[in-house]
Amino acid sequence: MCSYRYLFLCFGLLCSGSVNAQTSEQWQFVLTPVLWNASVSAKLSDDNSGGDQPINPDYRFFSLENLDDYISLQFEAKHGRFSLLFDSLRARYQDETGTTPNLVIGSELGFVELAAGYQLFDKHKMELFGGVRRSFLDIDISLIPGSNRERSSSWTDPIIGLRYNYSFTKKWQLWLRGDVGGFDVGTQRMVNATANVQYIFNTYVSFTVGYRYLQIDFKEDDILYDVNLKGVYLGVGIHF
Repeated sequence: MCSYRYLFLCFGLLCSGSVNAQTSEQWQFVLTPVLWNASVSAKLSDDNSGGDQPINPDYRFFSLENLDDYISLQFEAKHGRFSLLFDSLRARYQDETGTTPNLVIGSELGFVELAAGYQLFDKHKMELFGGVRRSFLDIDISLIPGSNRERSSSWTDPIIGLRYNYSFTKKWQLWLRGDVGGFDVGTQRMVNATANVQYIFNTYVSFTVGYRYLQIDFKEDDILYDVNLKGVYLGVGIHF
């Protein structure tokens, strides 16, 4: 059973009233559960399994194809020009490959990210941020009938990036973000980019729709794992 039931509780917080907006001198917090309808394309190279194994589960969150478990949560705390950013993802999927009969590859991947940002300009809300992203990868390779092998890896990478906010109106906001990480500290390379439009329903609730791309190139000992996640996501921001 997917662990995303908590997301539906957030809709109970929808309020139609409004109060005076917080000033930039006060702490402002936003908690955002996210539904990321990502497609996954990956390749596993393992010397023990005889070369490359493509992993193309073609999972979608809304159809729940090949998806065993999922959770994604974001949090932001802002005070004046400074901000703290938290992001997390956990997704598990399973796929029967077409290259080798009866070969099943299950994969669980995700990350926990913490970063600090500083707004560079007043007029143009461009923010420079940096932090760390702790990623994990669990792979189960099963030959039915036959053997079962498990491999788990986790690593921590530095990240650095920019975030830009543009206000169309008081209600409609555009957010652009891009960051890179890895630098051979944990992964060889990690690229993350998002573009979304936010509608501020009232002081307490906002809605977000956007597109996210995440690429991870990871190598450790005899295993090479290249993964791409990309797709539309939805979020409900709870402001307090």
